[in-house]
Amino acid sequence: MRYIRATAEDQARIQEFLSQFVDDYLSKNIGAYVSRDTGGLYLAVDEQEQIAALAVIDLIRPKEAHLGGLRVRPDLQNGPAASEFMEFQVQESKRLGAAVIRALVGRGNELSQQALQEKLGFHVVDEWVVGSIQGFEAPEYPDGGAGPAWAVDRDRLRAFFKEHSEDLWSDRTQWLPRSLTFDDVWHGVELGAAAIAPQDVAEAVDTFALFEIHDGDMHVKYLRSMGHHLKSLMQYLWVECRAWGVNTLRFGLPRQAADKLAEAAGVPLSREWNGVVLEMHVGLTSTSMV
Repeated sequence: MRYIRATAEDQARIQEFLSQFVDDYLSKNIGAYVSRDTGGLYLAVDEQEQIAALAVIDLIRPKEAHLGGLRVRPDLQNGPAASEFMEFQVQESKRLGAAVIRALVGRGNELSQQALQEKLGFHVVDEWVVGSIQGFEAPEYPDGGAGPAWAVDRDRLRAFFKEHSEDLWSDRTQWLPRSLTFDDVWHGVELGAAAIAPQDVAEAVDTFALFEIHDGDMHVKYLRSMGHHLKSLMQYLWVECRAWGVNTLRFGLPRQAADKLAEAAGVPLSREWNGVVLEMHVGLTSTSMV
């Protein structure tokens, strides 16, 4: 098997290959993947130069890679093609300079998880939930305990971040867990897309969220709460939704944050996808964690 980085000239045959799979999201994103300067879509081609499999390497930061989009031709799915391609993804990510490599594996996909853990040295760092909430109503009189984060909150947000510097968030898409940095936190504040509680600058931050209004929905990208002000923060998010005319809140969050979101929302939460985040630190020996 030979591995190559896909280019614009490969789009037609990639589209034909993906037609074997039902409702494949990759079909809508081929152009974006093949136009990237680094990483993108890779092909495994057989001796007849036919596509045997394809996969994505997403460089979400210069030193941070995400592996995904693995599709294997049906006649090869019972063989080693998938695990061999994963190994290629890891080696290519290292070549591209990644210090951290992550993958998101759905619950029930034991073969992929086993290959990543036992053959390639990944370990589980968190569970991940993608879902949505509808049917919420903004209160007429929110309790005022939560609101937007401002420049005056910088020091207490930095203290908050130091306690949770290992957290993951979903900046670009709900399907790409990535490291959270204080620059990400502060960028959210500057954009007016950060919610904080309590509002009193004399108190430590108890609850914090990063969000975005996109395609007519609210996307919650990060949520961390000690539990005392979560309902207040949710009230503030509902008020933001009403102001923007939004009826759906979408999220990609670690399981504990998703559970807290569901508890505080007061309306049914649709868990559209559940899985685990696996991680490898290049140059370090990984040990399996649950």
